[in-house]
Amino acid sequence: MEATLAIPTSPYSSAAWLKGRLVGALVCGFFGAVWMFEALYFGRIATPASLTIISAFAAFLIAWPILRIRSFPPTTPSPAGRQHWASLAPAYWSIVAIEWLLSAVAVNWLVHIHRYSLIPQVLGVIIGIHFLPLAKLFKMPIYYATGVVMVLAVLASLAIAPGHVRDLAACCADGLSLWATAAVILHRDWLSSTEKENRNDR
Repeated sequence: MEATLAIPTSPYSSAAWLKGRLVGALVCGFFGAVWMFEALYFGRIATPASLTIISAFAAFLIAWPILRIRSFPPTTPSPAGRQHWASLAPAYWSIVAIEWLLSAVAVNWLVHIHRYSLIPQVLGVIIGIHFLPLAKLFKMPIYYATGVVMVLAVLASLAIAPGHVRDLAACCADGLSLWATAAVILHRDWLSSTEKENRNDR
């Protein structure tokens, strides 16, 4: 996908879509940080050095999209643009609601049967799968890769014996999948903004 700024009439090259893409990077950066801090805790490797490193990456991947979003000049969405995004809202919130509901039910069931060690894997599978309909909804093929990589990575962690090493692997699989997605989106945003600046300088 990744529509370019050369097609201004496309809803997927509008300022609203570009900001929406950055919001996606922000969400991935934030929740990726949550998983990475959990990896440090459950993997029993939380040290001042590791906390500092994770905090630095988290700050970078959260601050960059915020600054980019704030850099867009204020605009009034066109009626067509508002209608387009309004048409996506019900599907988006339905996907998110199903994801959170399944996560809550799964975690409560695992706690009930005392299988705490499976929580990172089950959540990783649910979160990974929820990226697949989002990829189609928002025309973001990178989300397909995010979902597939996350699901396969957390399932692969089951090959490790239960314990803090497996917890570390599963949480890192979730966190790094989200961080990688945020990094790719931000890189593409940087390329498109650089291309726009070069055209304006001509």
